[in-house]
Amino acid sequence: MILVHELAHLKEKAHDKAFYKLCCYMEPDYHQLEFDLRLYLSHRDRFGELWL
Repeated sequence: MILVHELAHLKEKAHDKAFYKLCCYMEPDYHQLEFDLRLYLSHRDRFGELWL
């Protein structure tokens, strides 16, 4: 997901509709993956590292 995000920036500089359309073209589940990552990072910031 992060790789797709950064690759999209090679063509689209701003986080606008065209940027997210390109991300979804490269990774159809982009929005879900971004949501999951943000949720994980928020949880980690609040409660610390998750040890498995």
